[in-house]
Amino acid sequence: MKRLLTDRFNLSLSLLVIVYTVGFVAVFLGHAESLMLLTPYNLLFASGLLIYNAEGFDRRYGSWFLVVMLAGFLVEVVGIETGLIFGTYAYGEGLGIKWLDVPLMIGVNWGVLVFGTAALVQHFKLARWLKAALAATLMVSYDVLLEPVAVRFDFWSWAGGTIPIQNYLAWWIIAFGMLLGAFYLVKNSRNRLAIYIIGIQTLFFILLIFDQNLTIR
Repeated sequence: MKRLLTDRFNLSLSLLVIVYTVGFVAVFLGHAESLMLLTPYNLLFASGLLIYNAEGFDRRYGSWFLVVMLAGFLVEVVGIETGLIFGTYAYGEGLGIKWLDVPLMIGVNWGVLVFGTAALVQHFKLARWLKAALAATLMVSYDVLLEPVAVRFDFWSWAGGTIPIQNYLAWWIIAFGMLLGAFYLVKNSRNRLAIYIIGIQTLFFILLIFDQNLTIR
């Protein structure tokens, strides 16, 4: 037990497994609706674990994480107001406290996904722009699974109930820019826990899609 508590990675992985095991069981028992009210806290939990396990965390890492969160939030504000970036959509109440009609947790989500996917491709021997392109593609794939879950649990909704292709294109372009900045400015974005955070969240979305009879569009 003492070794577990002093081992950053194993402690974090254990906490992650415990929290999501409770989540999986809750869904199987028919409590998905109540469980999803905890989503804002889960995003904070995931971001905390990700930063805690960042091998190269330093001033640059922390600064760019903050830039990504702020930029992600502001992009969403412009997107909500104009409909020109992702399409016409509106945020519901499922992601907690909002400012300028955008949940504050959206910025946190951008940070987790950008640095999480950056860690997944960090070890590949590719040019930085190719790593950014690959990680951005992973982020869009993640969003494809997230969308039906998000709409079902009132994270956000789309005008006419249709998710435009524009949304995925914008996600890719914005993510690519953020990731390219990360690969140029952050010396080491390796993170052993990232694959578990992204992986277990993806599995959770898949479970909810089947449990709620949702359709991927």
